[in-house]
Amino acid sequence: MITTILIILFLLQVISFYFIALLNAKISRFNEMEQKQQQVLLDIEDSFSAYISEITDENNRLLQELKNTEVPKKAVPKTSEKSSIKEVATFELPTSFVSKQIAASSYLRTAQTTTKKVPETVREKVIFHHEEGKSPDEIAKMLQIGKTEVELYLKFNN
Repeated sequence: MITTILIILFLLQVISFYFIALLNAKISRFNEMEQKQQQVLLDIEDSFSAYISEITDENNRLLQELKNTEVPKKAVPKTSEKSSIKEVATFELPTSFVSKQIAASSYLRTAQTTTKKVPETVREKVIFHHEEGKSPDEIAKMLQIGKTEVELYLKFNN
């Protein structure tokens, strides 16, 4: 009788250790998932801050371009004491007014000049240097690759 009770107690203890190990594994997976989520949140925050700084830079470039753009003088009549009714009035634009068309063209000009992609792969570097007017020999020496490889990249690019 005592031996059966001891066997049952032993089996219950083994089962309880199994459940404890199972719960421990679940808790560790949950902690790992929580750490991954925190890392994802940090990455998203970094991405958003980079995006916001890029947008801020673009806005600053646009504002600078708008300040540098000459605005045609035609909108506000400029009158003088000596002018008569028959004289043609000259017009001046107020400095706070800029047309949407001028703003859009200025923005597009700055956006086009600032969106050059930096070559990353060997193929992109070869094409970039070729577009700059360098010969295949020069490109091969600069990138420390074979001339035939450069010629193949250029051939398959076209």
